[in-house]
Amino acid sequence: MSLGSPPAPLCETPGTERRLTQTPYKLDKRVLADLCASFQQAIIDVLVRKTIAAARKYGVNLVTISGGVSCNQELRRQLGEACVRGGFEFKNAEPWLCTDNAAMIAFAGLLRLRAGFQSHVTEEIDPNLALAR
Repeated sequence: MSLGSPPAPLCETPGTERRLTQTPYKLDKRVLADLCASFQQAIIDVLVRKTIAAARKYGVNLVTISGGVSCNQELRRQLGEACVRGGFEFKNAEPWLCTDNAAMIAFAGLLRLRAGFQSHVTEEIDPNLALAR
């Protein structure tokens, strides 16, 4: 017996719907959908505005987007439209090429572990740690 596909999320911003449903308040689906859409739009507004501002500041003619956040279809659409209005070329990779960096970092960690590298949780974090020796 197939359980079918899981229900579509109310918004594409990872974790937002889950966090909003864990509030102590009972939210009906319409209110929850409105909150998710508003939160997502607020994030998109900031990302688009800052991206276009950076493209202008640095005098580039091409804007790209990648990584996990670039899978958000509404962000892709709005950034593409902003690029057209601003006279920028816009390119984005296919969503299947835009996985979250966490998977890449986890795989790099697995390879390091298999190669014998070990560290302790109490060690100082080094954001510039080389992934290869």
